[in-house]
Amino acid sequence: MPIPPNMPGATARYRFDVVVVGGGIAGLSAAVHARELGASVVLLEKAPVTGRGGNTRFADAQMRFPHEADEYGVRDYTVDAMYADLMRISRGRANPDLIRTLCENARAGAEWLTGLGLEWEKGYPHTAGYRRSPKSGGAGVVDLLHRRFEGLGGTVSYETGAIDLIVDEARTVTGVRAHSPEGVVDIEATGGVVLACGGFQANVQMRVQHLGRYADSLILRGSRYNTGEGLRMAIDAGAQPAGQWGDYHSAVLDARSPKIECGVTALYNYQMGIFVDQDGRRFLDEGEDFRDHTYVKFSKHIVEQAGGEAWCIFDQQAYQREEFARAWRPVGAPFEAGSMKELAQLIGVPAENLLDTVGSFNAAVQPGEYDLDRLDGKRTEGIVPAKSNWALPLDRPPYIAIPVTGGITFTFGGLKCDTRARVMDTRGQVMEGLYAAGETMGEIFYYNYPGASSVIRGCVFGRIAAGDAAERAAGGGVR
Repeated sequence: MPIPPNMPGATARYRFDVVVVGGGIAGLSAAVHARELGASVVLLEKAPVTGRGGNTRFADAQMRFPHEADEYGVRDYTVDAMYADLMRISRGRANPDLIRTLCENARAGAEWLTGLGLEWEKGYPHTAGYRRSPKSGGAGVVDLLHRRFEGLGGTVSYETGAIDLIVDEARTVTGVRAHSPEGVVDIEATGGVVLACGGFQANVQMRVQHLGRYADSLILRGSRYNTGEGLRMAIDAGAQPAGQWGDYHSAVLDARSPKIECGVTALYNYQMGIFVDQDGRRFLDEGEDFRDHTYVKFSKHIVEQAGGEAWCIFDQQAYQREEFARAWRPVGAPFEAGSMKELAQLIGVPAENLLDTVGSFNAAVQPGEYDLDRLDGKRTEGIVPAKSNWALPLDRPPYIAIPVTGGITFTFGGLKCDTRARVMDTRGQVMEGLYAAGETMGEIFYYNYPGASSVIRGCVFGRIAAGDAAERAAGGGVR
């Protein structure tokens, strides 16, 4: 349960204007921006300095934001287009006010990062119209923001995990109690506490409780320190859970990936080949949509409906393309064979089934122009499942295969928030002094995930939370 102010049990007490819990993109954006606004800030980082950065450290950190065509030499991507994408992919369930706020502030967030010194590189085909990749990846984003925060005089407390909220008699959140290297400490926040400490993806017990029995063996893509304490202590204090607690972000991973903190070991080029299960049969439409709109969905399909592991198979038409090499990150060499029968024997699937699957697929491929930059309609006919786009026969050996599975990146469930990132209680009222940003905020993603939208989400709402908390501190904590 939340603790009242001045309860015994702490070895030391500190006071800041803003306390930020968590050091990924959301927490760092909040911390840096609050310092820019003149607030005193402490960032509580549960990890040691070598493990700092939350999930951001393990990500490419690609970001989706609106811009004009002539800015990067690509087509327009408007606020309305981004809003439509995010709402469509959530099947209309995302909070429209939060999504509108995200879309209207995404470009400003990216420009803020650019002003801090972030450099960008060109995106993947078809996605260059709406996303950009930091040259230094997520780890570089983390390091950049730490340098800016420390240069502004901010305080970072490593190996310090928040364990409870401090709540006064008026039900206002006034700080946090934390485990630190010096023991249990209480940290007062005159402006507010920003919870930016991720979801519960690294907590196996919570994963199984909320996601089901398949979730215990999922490969953890990101930080081992995102174990759900921020969600728990907020809910214990009366915060309203929100969003899709039974679903999560994932990716199609090399099944040989490390089980914890594997980072980006994903295949983003699966649409150039086919998936087969352990029986050598196809089980989904690899060309259903752009990979940004399918990789999360497909990875969960592999885990829950294809026995947990499958194979992605390509021929040299795919393997020799420029787009192929930059859209996958296998952890080991692919399995390679000169014939499909030899490949089946090599990867341990029934050769008769694989030969039948590939033969039927090749015969079903229709003529048309192959174009990875658009939904080209080059499809199959007469087989189930179909391949709706980018269908080329697999007939140019040697053939290659990668074992694939699904991993967990972050959980979708979080806390109910308003557009100022203020946490709402179970009565639907604002919890004064408490904010959430990044993965700790609910009602953004449902069922699937629109690529490159989580890191920018953290940046946008981290900055919004910081602005409100800093203003609150300047007003003496009274709004």
